[in-house]
Amino acid sequence: MELNTVFKLVQKFTQDVPLILMGTGGTIPYGIPGMFQLSEHLITQLGPKYSFDNEWVEFQERLKKGQDLESALTGLNLLEEIMYDITRSTWELVAKYDLQLFHKVLKDEITLSIGKLLKAMCVPHPKQVNVITTNYDRVIEYACDQFNLSVNTLCAGRYMRMIDIELAKGKRKVNLLKVHGSLDWFEHSNGSIYSIPLQAIIPEQMHPKIIPPGSEKYRSIAQPPCRDVIHIADDYIAKADSFLCIGYGFNDEQIQTNIISAIRKGKPIVVVTKKLSDSALKMISMNATNYVIIQENDIAGYTDFLMKDVKHSEKGEFWKLEEFYNILN
Repeated sequence: MELNTVFKLVQKFTQDVPLILMGTGGTIPYGIPGMFQLSEHLITQLGPKYSFDNEWVEFQERLKKGQDLESALTGLNLLEEIMYDITRSTWELVAKYDLQLFHKVLKDEITLSIGKLLKAMCVPHPKQVNVITTNYDRVIEYACDQFNLSVNTLCAGRYMRMIDIELAKGKRKVNLLKVHGSLDWFEHSNGSIYSIPLQAIIPEQMHPKIIPPGSEKYRSIAQPPCRDVIHIADDYIAKADSFLCIGYGFNDEQIQTNIISAIRKGKPIVVVTKKLSDSALKMISMNATNYVIIQENDIAGYTDFLMKDVKHSEKGEFWKLEEFYNILN
């Protein structure tokens, strides 16, 4: 298959403004910590404090052996205070690097390619694009500001912003659903949930409203506001004509179950990532008929394009967002 034929297939699958799903692989290139860096941070910050707890010791050993955070937490019953500290430590690490990125954007030291892509997606009717992300960071929000795009994050207000699910019905250019919470979201000790932008430290009497990996996340997702955001995400998925996944690892059952159901019915899916896991690759290839997976080849500087019963390798780094954008134009 010629490269031009592959490009035309990608263009065909994304021409009707796909629903975009963005995972950590989409923000790591901008300096946002991934799972490995987070694991090291948790061991350093919390290891001495909880060395007495057998469950924590087992969790820590799993991390040291190279297990990802999600797997390491599975099957363990960590103390509530440990999970409390994991949430806060996670927020502190991600917020640190997120704010560093924000100041780079302010000084015009970096261009966020996801913004260029979103702006291009907003051109066709109805001039808006829906985005679902499992990330806590504000990369998409910064990108929208950088490319002068309106963004709806379901928050109403100016400084102490309240989450307003009704805003999902509004006609905005970028509708952003953060299904695992946001660095901006905090729960007050009185039970109220606020979105307070760009905090360098966790405000007093508040706790980050983010959902860390592990079995605990399923209980947390069942609570507002994430429960309501998930319901809106389900609606977006059902109405989507196609899907574009950027750095998304396919390890969130709450999101991917409906996506798998959709691609079984023939809805196209394009996946752009550095390297898709074997389990995710199997999941897509066994359920989808219309798909293109774009990932790094084992040889540096080359890209693999995986389609139904076809594999094409080409010189170039089309799995990087900057290069992928050029495919669409």
